[in-house]
Amino acid sequence: MENNKTEDRFQTYDEIPLFLDAKAIVRTLGVSLTTAYAMLNDQAFPTVTLGKKKLVRKEKLFEWLQARETDVSNAQESLFTQLNPRARKYSPVDWKGVKR
Repeated sequence: MENNKTEDRFQTYDEIPLFLDAKAIVRTLGVSLTTAYAMLNDQAFPTVTLGKKKLVRKEKLFEWLQARETDVSNAQESLFTQLNPRARKYSPVDWKGVKR
């Protein structure tokens, strides 16, 4: 039987345990174990420490991920103003006011 990585992942939100250790983060997000440990050791990551073990609550993990989502329209506007500082007053979708 072939070891398939997708078989190791949690398939539904309800399958994810209430508290996740590094291995459960790997099964939830599909990241490497190194990345999971880096997340748990990041001071901005919402961990609970029990003895030497660091855990994250399931709800806090998804809140943390949601807070780091990128809004495409804000990213486009930010990139537009970085590339053309004189055009700060114009929206990236309103190119009529930009002189070429």
